[in-house]
Formats: sequence, structure tokens, C-alpha cells
Amino acid sequence: MSKPKRIDLIKLDLVPAILRELTGVTRSRVTVYNWIRNGRINAHGENVKLHSYRRLGQIYTTKVAVIKFLEELG
Repeated sequence: MSKPKRIDLIKLDLVPAILRELTGVTRSRVTVYNWIRNGRINAHGENVKLHSYRRLGQIYTTKVAVIKFLEELG
């Protein structure tokens, strides 16, 4: 993935709301953090991680990365 623009970055606090909007399923901030650190096993047995960025001690991701993560999970 190319380096995102500053306006594209979203804090982990906002990812659960985006997930609810896209899938209708509620997940916590801790779950999203675990997807970044440990990943999640998809239907093919592969480990898929949510792509993230660190800026000034904060962890960010993008909406595009969340959508790609959901697509890779299947």
C-alpha cells in the first residue's frame, strides 16, 4: 500500500463505527487492535492482518485498509 495522506488516516476508536456501517456487526477497539497485532485466520487458513500506521505514538488505519481486510477474510 502506498503511504496515505494525513486526511485518510482514521484512529482506531472510529474503526468499530465503520465496521458497523459496512457489515452491521459491532466489534470493540480491542478487537481491532488484535487484528493489527495478531491478525485473523481467513477461510483458507491464512493469517490476515489489518494494515496500520503509527504517527506520533498513535495507531491509525484507513477505510480502504479496513475494506481490503474484510475482503481478504472472505
